[in-house]
Amino acid sequence: MTLELIVIVSNTLVVFATFLATLYRIKIERDQVRTVKQNVKAAECLASLRKYIQAERSSLDSMDKEDLKGFLDYLEKLSESQ
Repeated sequence: MTLELIVIVSNTLVVFATFLATLYRIKIERDQVRTVKQNVKAAECLASLRKYIQAERSSLDSMDKEDLKGFLDYLEKLSESQ
């Protein structure tokens, strides 16, 4: 009788440990998917910024220091909000 109880308890512990490992793996995969989505969004934003800078390079070169600082502040706030 005690041997059967030991087997049942050990099997229950193994199943419980497997369940916890599965939950942790799901959490890690969810975080990984979220990170990939953020990287894709950041890459799109960076590509958009590069395209804008290439199109408006002469305007950016002719900006005075205050206007350029304001533009950079705007970009910083824009990146923080996303």
